[in-house]
Amino acid sequence: MVLGNISVHKVNHLSLISFFAITCISFFKVALELEDAEQAYYSQWLRWGYDDQPPLFTWLQFGINQLLGIHKVSFSLFRGLIFASILLLLYQFARKMVKDGKKAELAIFGLALIPVFIDFTFRRLSHTSLLCASVIASYMVLQRLVHQKTWGDYALFGLVAGIGALSKYNYVFFLAALGLTLFFDASMRRVIFHKKIALTLLLVAVLLFPHFHWLMAPDGYLAVIRGSIRLKMENEPGNTISAIDPLFSLLLNLIRMIAPLLVVVTLAFVLGKARLERLKIDWFVKLALGQFAVLVLFFVVMGVQRVEERWLLPLVLPFIVLLVRSVEFKSAKKWSTYGFALFLTVIGFQVLRTPAEKILGIGSSVHFGFGPLNDVLQKNHGNKKWMLPNVTYGGNIRLLNPKREVFTKDDFSLPKSKLCDFDGIEVVIGKEQVKGKRVFDSILDFGKERNTLFIIDFEGDMDARSTN
Repeated sequence: MVLGNISVHKVNHLSLISFFAITCISFFKVALELEDAEQAYYSQWLRWGYDDQPPLFTWLQFGINQLLGIHKVSFSLFRGLIFASILLLLYQFARKMVKDGKKAELAIFGLALIPVFIDFTFRRLSHTSLLCASVIASYMVLQRLVHQKTWGDYALFGLVAGIGALSKYNYVFFLAALGLTLFFDASMRRVIFHKKIALTLLLVAVLLFPHFHWLMAPDGYLAVIRGSIRLKMENEPGNTISAIDPLFSLLLNLIRMIAPLLVVVTLAFVLGKARLERLKIDWFVKLALGQFAVLVLFFVVMGVQRVEERWLLPLVLPFIVLLVRSVEFKSAKKWSTYGFALFLTVIGFQVLRTPAEKILGIGSSVHFGFGPLNDVLQKNHGNKKWMLPNVTYGGNIRLLNPKREVFTKDDFSLPKSKLCDFDGIEVVIGKEQVKGKRVFDSILDFGKERNTLFIIDFEGDMDARSTN
């Protein structure tokens, strides 16, 4: 069997194929995905922070744009690079923890059975993908520190922790789980309470200080971020929740996130193709329990009712290694062959999905371009500044005008200096936004939602909070 003869480099092959697949998909899209549009907009500038996300991803995207220019491929290429890095990092971590190359491969191929990873991460996620890579890298460094405690390893720990915190604020949940594990695991205490941890803390402080200084400034950034997070997780208005509801919501999302993987593993047990293996209770197992405890505590205390599976993904992803380690397969080589074929099939489906949607007339926002709006703006308002309704519009318009600075109404971190002497127009969605203002142009049936757009005078009523 051809696939069975493929060497240990299967993961390398998958990483390379995934990278090119993610990059190539962008050529089938007329418009940018939501996250790509956000990056197309925010990467116009280097700031210490961008709305409710840390700045690292946008900084890196800014650098890529300087090299490649503002093109659809610039954004998909970066996401493809991160996706490939996740596969490679997770495989290396699995090799260390499982001690079996074929079983380590199963940890990677099992990702094809986690829909939120193989779909959202493959097609659109930005900050979350970078956080996935950062969390896995953190586990790799911890594994090294358990066995050796060199200055270089502690410096690497500081670098990885700083990158994680600057990737997405959710990284704090990993740090909280690590702190909780200190009460139950001696090996982690020896790592954290070692004198060389001072180097780690110093590097983290240096990396995070500029962003957190910006965050704590009196301009209200922290309050806005808190409000944004609360809005994303709040319960429906008028609904009351009990203490058990947040826990139920967490468990439901965790099960739903890995449901296909659980079905396959359960089927393997039923058919006698796998059995449970005695699990060594080491620091990794305790950290997994600590991570679950931290999430439960947060959900219950904060009364979180709304949650997206992708928010949990970076915190749960490393523990697929724990699942593989706890299962003994009768023929890991055969399972590896099937898993490799499955992953390739899913990648092929993802590549064909976008053009298939177009051919079959399945509604998707990436098939509705911003050309009609851009034509009106360039033709009738080329000498004015442009204020767009949100970053999705802003990013897509900037894609068509890479040398032009554009602005959006939902960019709360936009410096006030950008609004000084703002001689421009504003694009609004819907007639209710006009409110008697002078209308220059209108566009009917725009985009997937068939919105009516109006181009009006911008009156400078944006709530900008920055100072420079």
